[in-house]
Amino acid sequence: MLDQCRKISFRIIHADDQTFLRNLYATTRAWEFALTIWPEDEKRDFLRRQFDAQDLHYTRVFPKAVRRIICLDDIDIGRLYVDRRDDEMHIIELSLLPAFQGRGIGTDILRSLLNEAHGGKVPVRLKVERQNPAVRLYQRHGFSTISASGHHLSMEWHPDRRG
Repeated sequence: MLDQCRKISFRIIHADDQTFLRNLYATTRAWEFALTIWPEDEKRDFLRRQFDAQDLHYTRVFPKAVRRIICLDDIDIGRLYVDRRDDEMHIIELSLLPAFQGRGIGTDILRSLLNEAHGGKVPVRLKVERQNPAVRLYQRHGFSTISASGHHLSMEWHPDRRG
């Protein structure tokens, strides 16, 4: 669990954050490339193009999303993209550098988002790769799979509507 003295914060993304964001994205795809024999420069170029395509897609599909860098104290450790609407919250991206995974940071951020959605009585939706260890995190917090397509699962969480 996260040491109580450590401070999680979120900051606006700036143009000079692209290198960090590309590197973070590459860490989320590392498992895919562990078995390839591509030269490092080809992997790097492919991942750069994939990140740029993903970033353009997110911008077009979720133009009003809040996009932030996750910081631990003053260190950039991840990204959080959330699209809040009157009828739903969509977690577009929640990723942390490997060195900061498994420390309760993602859990704390997810709980905060679920509390917000609970207060607004809106469901939370997201897509995640089937092989991503975060699937277990989402299941532990009450998300259920509503559909599967290719390598991705669409998951959904509903607030307790009794209260």
